[in-house]
Amino acid sequence: MKMLLKLAFRNVFRYRRRTVITFSAISYGLGLMALGICLYNGVNTHAMDSIINNETAHLKILAPGYFEEKDEIPLEFTIDNPQRIKNLLKENTEIQGIESRILFQASIIYGMDELPCLGVAVEPEADPLVFKIKDSITDGRFLESSEPKIILGSGLARDLGLQVGDDIVLRMFLSTEDFIWNAIDLEITGIAKTENPSVNRQAVFIPLSLAQEALSLGNRVTELAIRIEDKNQLFDVRESIQKRLSALDSDYEVVSFQEYASDFVELMKMRSRVQILIPLMMILIATLGIVNTMLMAVLERTREIGMLAAMGMRKMEVMLVFIFEGAIIGLFGSLAACVIGGLGGWYLETKGFSMAFMGKEITDKLLSFLPMEVFYGDLTTGTLLFTLALGIIVSILASLYPAYKAVKLDPIQALRHVG
Repeated sequence: MKMLLKLAFRNVFRYRRRTVITFSAISYGLGLMALGICLYNGVNTHAMDSIINNETAHLKILAPGYFEEKDEIPLEFTIDNPQRIKNLLKENTEIQGIESRILFQASIIYGMDELPCLGVAVEPEADPLVFKIKDSITDGRFLESSEPKIILGSGLARDLGLQVGDDIVLRMFLSTEDFIWNAIDLEITGIAKTENPSVNRQAVFIPLSLAQEALSLGNRVTELAIRIEDKNQLFDVRESIQKRLSALDSDYEVVSFQEYASDFVELMKMRSRVQILIPLMMILIATLGIVNTMLMAVLERTREIGMLAAMGMRKMEVMLVFIFEGAIIGLFGSLAACVIGGLGGWYLETKGFSMAFMGKEITDKLLSFLPMEVFYGDLTTGTLLFTLALGIIVSILASLYPAYKAVKLDPIQALRHVG
């Protein structure tokens, strides 16, 4: 066995040109596959984190009937006395933060311009425990309770040419069907640029008490947003909350971020099925390269194979020489692919990349269903190990047919072959 490995190793470096071609096919093919998996995992992870951190939190408690009509942003399904629910859940150690909120339809009026927006009424003290809006303030500061001020998403501020210190009018719709609304004058205290482009383009934030007064809701809210310590415990925490809420006189709904972002989750599932094509294409490229190279080796070394057979080398040993050659090339090619994938994955993890170079029109279409402006990778050891193992296995399997062709040669005819 040691002699066969030595012979295979020598042959790999004896035919350098052929080896380089096969090595390149494996390393670049599998390296791009590793990068593709890294980027796919990163988009999934960071996009969902963006939704959780800026829109849905991990869980939401809603009044009966609200979730079914959530796209209309209704104000008729509200939670009365949300503090009672907070007190009920305060002993749950898995809950990191809980916030009362109101979502409402609104528009911003500035001079002669008016743009529709999504109004979000927040508790300034509790919001940083549940969402990341405060951390995304790029200009100005976050809200304080009861002050008549507003935070704008960076896209809205850019479209209207607004900045911190400007005064605007916020038209708040109590009923869109009957066109009942209230308008309040507010000063811009901050501009928020979150990871989520939809929030940047359409969201405004005002203090909860101010919204409750302007919308005539008293102490009622449309939702309670909850962040938990461990996302993996989501199901258990949800069950625990539902059990506690069952003691109250209203059939509240507890909705997870997957349900709120169901369209995005379905999109990710579709992409998962398409993603399988990436490694399959890379495997096909590497396999064709190895098969072609090893078949060339069989043709070029016909006399050598005949000589080895005439000297008493068994068919299985001849076959193993070719399989070992494929495995050695696959090993070095896979190691190079791991280097390519590792360096590329590191760059994607630390720097990311923006789709802005594709032009505004294409970028806007992508951002309409991907809740992130910069795409980051998620490189794992498992991805690199998978790449390494896959390259070696594919190389060995791709060498089987050429090796079989080699042992089927007639030794006498092979010796007569003129290369």
